Amino acid sequence: MSPPRSKAQILWFWVLLVVLYFLWEAASYRGFFALAAEWQLAHFSQYLPTLTFGSLVLLFGSPALLLFRRDRRRAERDDAAAIAAQSEAEQEAASIRVATGFMRFLFGLAGALLLAALGSLCWTLTLPGADGPVRTVTLGTPTDRAPQEGPTRLLGAIVYKRTASFSQGLPLMRRGVRYAPVVVPNGGPAPLRYFVELGPQDRLDPRPGDGGAIPSTGILVRGSLPGAIVKLYRYAGYRVEWPYFVLYASTTTMRWPYFVAATEFALGALAFLIVALFQRRHIRRLRETAIDSEEFGG
Repeated sequence: MSPPRSKAQILWFWVLLVVLYFLWEAASYRGFFALAAEWQLAHFSQYLPTLTFGSLVLLFGSPALLLFRRDRRRAERDDAAAIAAQSEAEQEAASIRVATGFMRFLFGLAGALLLAALGSLCWTLTLPGADGPVRTVTLGTPTDRAPQEGPTRLLGAIVYKRTASFSQGLPLMRRGVRYAPVVVPNGGPAPLRYFVELGPQDRLDPRPGDGGAIPSTGILVRGSLPGAIVKLYRYAGYRVEWPYFVLYASTTTMRWPYFVAATEFALGALAFLIVALFQRRHIRRLRETAIDSEEFGG
């Protein structure tokens, strides 16, 4: 006997809500996800978004799954007499059904993670490209109020002294990026809305007297600044105003976070697939044992 269907649906609905909630936290970089990410950055100088997301879902979703499992065990204990009355063949068939359900669950997780990996790769197709006319955006003029994404020539003062570094990747593949805010030349304190990716050739220590307008050409992307960098500037006392824009020097840097996420999802899918294949092998052995038992009994 299994738990009431309505109660089981409520518990699985809770798990779904947990998944959706932490997807929102990951996308907006806030709440528990931000705390976990910043702890990883402080101790390991990097954080793994997919692992962080999966750990939070497991932590907050497991109570519902444990409750579901406890109710199922209680129902099985209540039906102990009926279970004891089952024949050995019926018990073997029940074991195979349970193992098969677990195998399908593992294959489902692997498929979902694979779809997430493909979705991350497909999302890069929605990002602006490097082709097309180059638009000029001059800070402090009407052109900086609602700029279009794509090839852009950004004219403003780069604040080199407020450069922030961000490293993201996998254990064997890492890529670091340096960002610097761009402000109105000789302007007063104002919220930060524009950032530029600095290349290796860009100096960290500007010469005295810097602060005038410096033209930078690249690909302008809306809302693409990593959440950890946004928090860093806010902790330093700056206001980062939405929508903010990042001028990337290359399409590779712009797409790198999506490549990392796709790789992590694909590795997760591979891990669950391997476990599912081992489970399928286990089920095959259970069936062979059941057949041998029937032949021996016959």
